[in-house]
Amino acid sequence: MVKQAVKVFVRTRPTATSGSGIKIGPDGQSVSVNVPKDESAGIINNQQESFSFKFDGVLENVSQEEAYTTVAHEVVDSLMSGYNGTIFCYGQTGAGKTFTMSGGGAGYAHRGIIPRALYHIFREIDLRVDKMYRVHVSYLEIYNEQLYDLLGDTPGTSDSLAVLEDSNNNAYVRGLTLIPVSSEEEALAQFFLGEQGRTNAGHVLNAESSRSHTVFTVHVEMRTSEAASERAILSKINLVDLAGSERTKKTNVTGQTLKEAQFINRSLSFLEQTVNALSRKDSYVPFRQTKLTAVLRDALGGNCKTIMVANIWGEPSHTEETLSTLRFASRVRTLTTDLAVNESNDPGLLLRRYERQIKELKAELAMRDTLGGRARVSYDDLTDDELRELHGTARRFLQGQAEPEELPADSLKRVREAYKALRAVHIALKSEMAQQLATLQRATEDGAAATGAQNPTISLPGVGDVDPRAAAGFTVGQAPLDARPPPRSELGDHHPHAHATASSPPPMLKPQSSHFTGDAASTYGDASVPDSPSIARGSGAAAATRLAGIFAVPGDRNAIFRRYKSDVPEGRELTAALKAAAAALRETRGSIKTLGEAVNGAKRRVDELSAAVSQRRSAAPAGGDGEVLDSEAYALVQELKVVKAQYRADFDALKVAREELEPQIQAASVARAALLEAFDRWAATQSDATLKRMAATSRNGPGPGDEEDELDAGEAFERMQLARITERDPDSLAYHAAMRRTAATAHGGGGGAVSRPPAGAGGAKAAAAATRRMEATQALNRAGVRM
Repeated sequence: MVKQAVKVFVRTRPTATSGSGIKIGPDGQSVSVNVPKDESAGIINNQQESFSFKFDGVLENVSQEEAYTTVAHEVVDSLMSGYNGTIFCYGQTGAGKTFTMSGGGAGYAHRGIIPRALYHIFREIDLRVDKMYRVHVSYLEIYNEQLYDLLGDTPGTSDSLAVLEDSNNNAYVRGLTLIPVSSEEEALAQFFLGEQGRTNAGHVLNAESSRSHTVFTVHVEMRTSEAASERAILSKINLVDLAGSERTKKTNVTGQTLKEAQFINRSLSFLEQTVNALSRKDSYVPFRQTKLTAVLRDALGGNCKTIMVANIWGEPSHTEETLSTLRFASRVRTLTTDLAVNESNDPGLLLRRYERQIKELKAELAMRDTLGGRARVSYDDLTDDELRELHGTARRFLQGQAEPEELPADSLKRVREAYKALRAVHIALKSEMAQQLATLQRATEDGAAATGAQNPTISLPGVGDVDPRAAAGFTVGQAPLDARPPPRSELGDHHPHAHATASSPPPMLKPQSSHFTGDAASTYGDASVPDSPSIARGSGAAAATRLAGIFAVPGDRNAIFRRYKSDVPEGRELTAALKAAAAALRETRGSIKTLGEAVNGAKRRVDELSAAVSQRRSAAPAGGDGEVLDSEAYALVQELKVVKAQYRADFDALKVAREELEPQIQAASVARAALLEAFDRWAATQSDATLKRMAATSRNGPGPGDEEDELDAGEAFERMQLARITERDPDSLAYHAAMRRTAATAHGGGGGAVSRPPAGAGGAKAAAAATRRMEATQALNRAGVRM
């Protein structure tokens, strides 16, 4: 792991008040705050007047684009390399945290870190054609110390959510919904949908104050084409918007809003305690005091690259809150985290990796044996027949009927199996001997008992006496020196454990194949020929009024537009240019798809040929020259060289095609906008009779070259908006499309909108919202009575 210091940036909210006491250093990294002394304290007053702080950067009067480039660009790049990241905003209420993280509703240029990060992520995915990605998003809300899933089917409840730790001591939320997304538009649609469920309320300092903490998380799974089936890198980025700290004497909140403020201040106070404990390197860090600190555990001291944005409001009336925020930011800047690439511990992936490594090691051993002039050695597991034969050899060796050279010693695996067989045979022989001794003892006792019963007057001599029954006259208790045990043939050779073998290994598990898409669909433009023009930007109010009257009938504008493209020379020329640009774009996209398939196919063929060549070399006869190949192996090597060359050529061509894609998208957008503007100018100069005649002619029958169907008014207006957006900024298409999808969801419309109950439809959040509305109504009634 690599130690990484937490970076802290300060962003100031613009203010019209001069002499606020906050000064930014010339280095752009230091902040000084001047606090006038309190005259009511008397003549002797040792109150500190000046405070200085040092940070990684200060953002004063900067745009949203500059703020993202300074704060988040590096973290997102690290995310695409396999590192976890966290960006969170902290500060007082109304200081601009939500504007920094989510953005403002004024327009596309004011979007915040989260929309820009999604654009950055999917643009990188489109450019990295040699890797395969899967992306999921989740949206968590912490409201009044309760967890809510803003993307779940029942976002108003929190019963199934809990903060837990995995096997690597990383924090995660059990039950949190992960939505798979394949484009920037889909990811933005999920984000906007979750934003609708956030809990907001107004007070004196902020008309849209966030009453909860939110964590929007993007999970990225990356696999390289070389090892797509056995290695996956998992990373995530947490984009955290904390609720603002409040002083109730300034916000004047009451009732439900006051209760929410108490929960917010309590969680932020515990967050400060946790940061203090980490800064002091205490042995115990109170991560579990609140849900917020439990969720941010990895961001504050785990495997994560963390960035903090401290939002301050430079008004003189907020100096105390500003000092508090800067002090907390200084303590956060002392923290460090441990960075490491996150590899998946999926058992299936690990099994496939181990199988490949074992195969490579066996090939290396075989190559070493061949180069060393050794006979071919098998490094595979022994079969059942081989194990039975090995146990027979071990038994004969222990009986003195086999020489030591007959025991296998060509590989470490076989030596170990020989030791196991010797131990098994030894145990079996001991058991046999024990059973035979027990049998002899019982037979002796039975014979002695029978003799005593027949002649009870004869007593057996004692130890050391002469036994009258023995012809040789040896003494009981002392065996002759030449006495020997019975031969082995009399004891028997068979025993149930003589041929005990080790259990055969289980069959190899067949890993399940994973399906990935190598090239994510592009969402940055559509080069299809437009079906309707934009609203006429004609010359003067009179022309606009006249055209509005002519185009009042649905379909007239589309009909005239089609006739303009087929009959007017200028329209035919611009239409041909647009079709040529669209055809070039389609050809490039088709080429990218074809080249991608060719690259993947060539890579698979390279792997197959490499394995075949390795197998042929490992199967070479013992003692031969490893560099001499037979005709079949030589043919495989030559084919492998050709396929590798083709792979490199296709990969280079694919990179060139990807570089040509964006300019062609821009060219198609410019051609489309030029056609629409030319039609607007032409229509403004035509007479009413001419336009009406062209509309009637086009409705009666299609003109030459007409290939487009007539659109209704709603679809024509949507196409018109799309054309204008493309003309201004093609990169904003996904953003606006996601906004339309979210609006359709909010109004119950279609158009690909996600069907999900509104967040807060039930549970504690719904009850809190109802209470807040009731309190607002009562306040209005009281105000009316006083008036």
